[in-house]
Amino acid sequence: MRTERPAGTGPRGAAAWGSDVVVDLLHAWDVPYLPMNPGSSFRGLHDSVVNHGGNHAPQLLLCLHEEIAVALAHGWAKATGRLGVAAVHDLVGLMHASMAVYDAWCDRTPLLLLGGSGPADPDRRRPVDWIHSAATQAELVRDFVVWDAEPVTAAAFAADVAQARRRALSAPRGPAYVSLDAGVQEEALAAPVPLPDPRWFAPAPAFGPDPAVLDHAVTVLADAERPVVLAGRIALDPAATAPLAELVELLGAAYHDDRNVTALPTGHPQNCTGDRGVIDDADVVLAIDVVDLAALLRPRGRGRGTEVSIEDGRVVVDLSLGDAALRSWSNAGAAPVPRDVQLLSDPVLGLRMLCEALAERVKPDAAATRREAVRERAAGVRQRQRDAVAARWADRRISPARLVGETWRAVRDVENLLCLRNTRTWPEGLWQLPGAGSYLGHSGGGGVGYGPGALVGGALAARDRGQLGVGIVGDGDLLMASGALWTATHYDVPALVVVNDNGSFYNDEPHQREMARERGRPVENSWIGMRIADPAVDIAALARSYGCWAEQPVEDPEDLGPALDRAVRAARDGATAVVHAKVAAQ
Repeated sequence: MRTERPAGTGPRGAAAWGSDVVVDLLHAWDVPYLPMNPGSSFRGLHDSVVNHGGNHAPQLLLCLHEEIAVALAHGWAKATGRLGVAAVHDLVGLMHASMAVYDAWCDRTPLLLLGGSGPADPDRRRPVDWIHSAATQAELVRDFVVWDAEPVTAAAFAADVAQARRRALSAPRGPAYVSLDAGVQEEALAAPVPLPDPRWFAPAPAFGPDPAVLDHAVTVLADAERPVVLAGRIALDPAATAPLAELVELLGAAYHDDRNVTALPTGHPQNCTGDRGVIDDADVVLAIDVVDLAALLRPRGRGRGTEVSIEDGRVVVDLSLGDAALRSWSNAGAAPVPRDVQLLSDPVLGLRMLCEALAERVKPDAAATRREAVRERAAGVRQRQRDAVAARWADRRISPARLVGETWRAVRDVENLLCLRNTRTWPEGLWQLPGAGSYLGHSGGGGVGYGPGALVGGALAARDRGQLGVGIVGDGDLLMASGALWTATHYDVPALVVVNDNGSFYNDEPHQREMARERGRPVENSWIGMRIADPAVDIAALARSYGCWAEQPVEDPEDLGPALDRAVRAARDGATAVVHAKVAAQ
């Protein structure tokens, strides 16, 4: 990896300045990277990383926008399961970063965000500090972080940063924000500041469900005739796949992923993802760490009310952290959920306990009969999915299914991590994912512009463990934060970036058609204010300007496979390789 090595620095010495203490703490936690966009409010911290820490553990990663810096940390944290760290400049940098912070909060991703503020002492402020500081800077993000602090001594820097790390990594996880007073960062230490004892600031351990509630859940599941298992956020934890498969097989249950996750191997014979009918047909639904359970249980079509219809006496068992992450400000996760049995627990620990308790209670013959029927149904689902892909394979404007299919073919023999994918047009069952931890999911908060930074963060983590980061990113998403490509090339992050260019912010075109139909107006006008055309952006040329490997845009479907093969070879040679494909909207 390209490292910007500072001149004139020797072995790390004792902390001499306020900001040195923070760098020593990050080093003690083995934080490898600090993505940031520079700002004078943390110039002390910046100097400490470079000249005290030698720009190593952490290493600064220059990003061209604060939103990219936080998204990069977000993607890296999801790929590694570790704490992501980023630095943002006072008020204005935090304003830039706020959407990315919200995404991470909705996604329950552990981040430590370090900001600069003040100085609190008015006599130490430069003219610009008055417009770039506030009495309570954290108010900008307080409603969507799990903890915040504004320490004003070097010792408080150490204590509050340690507490922020602990809270970010404790359930329910999320971003924590610590604003480091600029004056204190730049103060010489009068005496050594001891680092906090890690035993005192360890993240909270996982907790299991109430035994009586667990027993009730076991009874309900053991007596089920048509159980279905749904899984959500546990899809980021590779440790979840084995107990999840064990549970599904033990029950003889149908399985369906939550939206935009993959927790069970795509090819598992009981995986019915793509057939929502298994949810509708179930008499018992076991939902494990599902992000928006109400949306999965709601009848097909867009609902406008708050009622979730549960027909035929369907029983819902919810294994999750429940409402622990709800806040009064945001409605994220607040849709009414009909939980008949609530297993409040760490989801993976609760899953293991549930498997163990069910082993002696499930009726083997009934489970075997269900298992056979579910596997037959799943085989039919996969065949219909293959047929749907084949029906669009020869479309002259490249179909989204072909884009995914050709990308999968190009990387399937390479150790890879799917960092990002199209959501609305993703063809279920085509890309054979091995289970949890193989796909990083979406933004959490639905913020467009998340994709490029998160893809680079995921690809960085993939590179460090010998994988190739792969992502399919929409043209609109990429254009909001294309500067992430520069960070990838500058720091030698190999990746395959496939641009799904439909020439539109297409997600909103159906909304405009719906409005027009409801109001008796022309649906033909739904494209106005949506299309990225006249002129069309040459994304391949843009990528080359950032230093990426990229050829000409691909329009002929027969050219797509060879273009992807060349890109994979370039990426395996160390390039950030971009394939710009002109694709049908749906």
